[in-house]
Order: sequence, then C-alpha cells, then structure tokens
Amino acid sequence: MTGRNGMTERALRDLLVERRLAGPVRTTRRQSLAYLRRTLSGDPAYTFGMSDWRTATFDNAVAAVRATTGDDLVEGNPDEGYISPDHAVNGIRAHASVLGKLLRHGGAAVLLATGHPTGLLEHYGELAQALRKTGNQVLRPLDDHPLDVATPSHAAGESGIRFIAGVACAFVNEAIIHTHLSDYMELLLARTRSTGQRVDVVVADHGMAGAAIEAGIPTLSIADVNDIALPLAHARGRHDHLLCIEDNLAPAQFAPVTEFMLATATRQRNF
Repeated sequence: MTGRNGMTERALRDLLVERRLAGPVRTTRRQSLAYLRRTLSGDPAYTFGMSDWRTATFDNAVAAVRATTGDDLVEGNPDEGYISPDHAVNGIRAHASVLGKLLRHGGAAVLLATGHPTGLLEHYGELAQALRKTGNQVLRPLDDHPLDVATPSHAAGESGIRFIAGVACAFVNEAIIHTHLSDYMELLLARTRSTGQRVDVVVADHGMAGAAIEAGIPTLSIADVNDIALPLAHARGRHDHLLCIEDNLAPAQFAPVTEFMLATATRQRNF
C-alpha cells in the first residue's frame, strides 16, 4: 500500500526502525516488566482507569504485550526493548481505516487528548485539523478549566485541562504536563454526559485513552511497549484500535507516521 504522500508501507516500516519508533526501542524489557507489575498491583498511574488488572495474571499481561507488540518481555534481553515494525504498521493502518470513515462521512463528535504532549500533541493536532475540515466536530469540554477535585498527584484546584490545537492536555500552573492518569478524561466524559453531548470517537493515549475504553467509547489509542493496560484491554476484546509504537520522541520524528496515516485515510475517503 502507498499513502498519498508517496511513501510505501515498506518505506514506512524502514523509517520506523531507522527512527527507533519500532524495532529496537529505548524502552527496555526490564522497565516494561516493572510497569507490568505496577499495573497488576492496581497503581492508577499504570492501570489507566481500566479494570482489567483486577482479574489479570502476570502471564495474561505478558501474552497481551506479545500479541500487540510482537515481543516477549520474559525471554528477551532485559536491557533491550523491541516493538515489531509490522505490528506498528498494522496499528497505523487500523487508525487510518477509522479516520478514513470519519473523513468520508463527517458529522462525528471526536474528543482528542494526550498525556504525552511533548511527543504526541502535534500528531493529534494534525488529526484534529483534518477532522474539522471534513465536517466533524472536535470537542472541547472543560477547556481552560481548573479541576475542583483532587487527582492522585495534585490537590483540588492545582491542575486542570486546556485544549491546544483541539487536543486536551492536563496543566499545572498554566504549564501542560506529562500524565498517565485517567482522572482528566473521566472528568471530560462526565461533562459531556451532563450536557448531553455525545462522543462518537476518542483519540488518545495512556489514561486519556483508558478512561474512554472503560466507558465503552470507540477509541484510537497509542501505547508504548511499557503501557501494559492498553494491550491487556486489547487482548480481552475491549479495545480494537491500538497502535503500539515509541510514544515520546520529538514530534518531528513522528511526523511521517502522521503524514502516512492521513494520506492513507484520505485515499480511503475518496473511494
């Protein structure tokens, strides 16, 4: 398959490896196993607001990661990490397929959010722009809203939500922050429910994605190999559209993924 930007899937695969978005990645198996154990312990920074950890075993989680990333966390070198480039390309295609339908039909209410603004904000912002241009509604509930409830990491009133380029981010003292917590998306969804605003699709990562999945909303998620809760939900059939890829490199490194995804989605839109 060739995206409208002229890049073939094979070229994309090679680029993912060259930029360490897939193939050998910087997230080690040792770290992924540590995060896996924290997920199974119920740590909210690792469960992403989902409940699967309550009934999952260590072997369940390892198998889920293997199925979604192509890597065995137990058997491989603990000081190295790996994401199958083919699995990553499949995830990109899955996202493009859903986006293609949204771009073709318009009229959807889409909520985009990130807990990794230094890595993924630009990607989501490009998607938001494309969605708006084709007649979809990019939602902005609780924009610039300090939270009147506490999160596990901040007291009530210390943090909030701000939309940048149509993408929800958590902020503290007016600076956007890195977070894996589900609290922010849970509050966003509570606001949409209270106002009668439907949410057709969520595009997000970490707890921003997990809360939407737990609420039963179709979600396009991005996960690194150490984001165990999302592969676990995928393996249990609760989540269909998972892209496993290195998720916090410089945005310029991720730009070809965005370009290929949108080019493929646009091509599908025109069929």
